[in-house]
Amino acid sequence: MASTTTAPSSLASHSPSNSHPSSDTSRPQAGEGENTTQPPLVMQIIVDRQLVKSPDWKTGPLMVQSAHAAVAVITKTLARSKNTRDYVSEANLEKMHKVVLQLPAKVDLESFSRTLREAKQATMSSGKEEFPDHHLWIEQPEGLPTCLALEPNRKPAALVKVLKKCSLLRD
Repeated sequence: MASTTTAPSSLASHSPSNSHPSSDTSRPQAGEGENTTQPPLVMQIIVDRQLVKSPDWKTGPLMVQSAHAAVAVITKTLARSKNTRDYVSEANLEKMHKVVLQLPAKVDLESFSRTLREAKQATMSSGKEEFPDHHLWIEQPEGLPTCLALEPNRKPAALVKVLKKCSLLRD
């Protein structure tokens, strides 16, 4: 399974290196009709900044937490979400995109999960666009929230607005 990590700025738009008209094949060229191609599906995985910095949590165990959260949100949304089914389809296996972000300082995963639920409720009540579900992974038996994964999505504007608070996870 291939996965890619992209910069947070790609949550809303193409990176500057990909925005040159001659290199962006998704945009219609002069004389071509409107582009009907949808943006690619992406799964955002968000880890707690404090755990990343903790000497008690090494890279391997954090990767496992991310895998748990990703599998959980796929399992939770597979039956009802076309985006999830498309994301895990055999045709998409080599094209999966994931972004791993970390929370801003002084924000915990449980409050960020609440923020996502509230944003989803507000977005869905307006009827303007979809907003992806998420799964907050809580490591047991410790009861410690470690990671959050969003169902595969096409980066709706309301989600991009919430995720702007996060930064790309780097070593």
